[in-house]
Amino acid sequence: MKIAKIPTSIKIFTPIVFVFILLLLILSFYSGYAWSKLKSTSSKTTTVTTTFAAKKTQKPELKFFVMAFCPYGNQMETILRPIFDLLKNKVDITPHYIFEKVTDLDSTCKNSSGDPAQCAAYVQNKYFTTIAECQKTVTASLALCKDENNYIKSQSGSIYSSLHGRQEANQDVREICAWNQSTDKTQWWNFVANINKNCTAQNADSCWEDQAKSAGLDTTKITECFNKEGINLIEKEIALTTQNNISSSPSLLINNVVFPPQAANVQNGTLKIGDKIANQSQFRTPNVIKAALCASFQKSPNECKTILNDITGTAPAAGGCN
Repeated sequence: MKIAKIPTSIKIFTPIVFVFILLLLILSFYSGYAWSKLKSTSSKTTTVTTTFAAKKTQKPELKFFVMAFCPYGNQMETILRPIFDLLKNKVDITPHYIFEKVTDLDSTCKNSSGDPAQCAAYVQNKYFTTIAECQKTVTASLALCKDENNYIKSQSGSIYSSLHGRQEANQDVREICAWNQSTDKTQWWNFVANINKNCTAQNADSCWEDQAKSAGLDTTKITECFNKEGINLIEKEIALTTQNNISSSPSLLINNVVFPPQAANVQNGTLKIGDKIANQSQFRTPNVIKAALCASFQKSPNECKTILNDITGTAPAAGGCN
């Protein structure tokens, strides 16, 4: 390759040419370095770390909100069990349940089951193949939804539901009764584990008694509590979930602080608890929740040093029932 000659009519002293070329080389180097640095920085994924701001007490309290047959809630019960077994009465780990008070059954059912008058739009949006199929399905769903036998109903006429149906609502109440009556909370944890393993939202009413007896609970007392106190217990749960803006199973409060903090759920978010950092796949694991509880003690007990066995297999899902 030929190098073009500098025209002879322009006279530049050699030292100036050298300095000029040197400056160009330096500028070129730093411009290239700056660009590559900027490109490298922009290609990196930003990690946002949120600190769990624990409120410290002598005896921390963990409230967990579930539904009896929400799979994510059942999973949380499995996660919390080894924490209960480890810390026992040094902490208060208390179950709560998510109910809905239905004030307008017609409107509620149209929102949840659909409206036959809107079938043309449903077909257009490909929810159904034909209008006839839509009307048949939606009408049947509406009739089922409007059947008051599918709800818990008070003597005053108030209607209460749980997401997965009447038998789930019944089981929610029974589990509250069992918790309140049992002085040995291990019985309650065994009862719930039995229910999760052996019963469903379709057969809970006929399945629960054997599970309660196997856990050492008095089924007669649970039934009496259900019949006499059920509505009041439901109202208390609704008041608590409303007060804390809880609608998803599972939801956790540690000393009335949401765990994990909402800010930690952003993309690539991590959570700082004391001197430990947890990523999102670890938020629902025994050791991370235990760490949050232990960070909430004014003086943590020796049990907090114990490393628990985390759930085997894939990390717990982050989903919920709403």
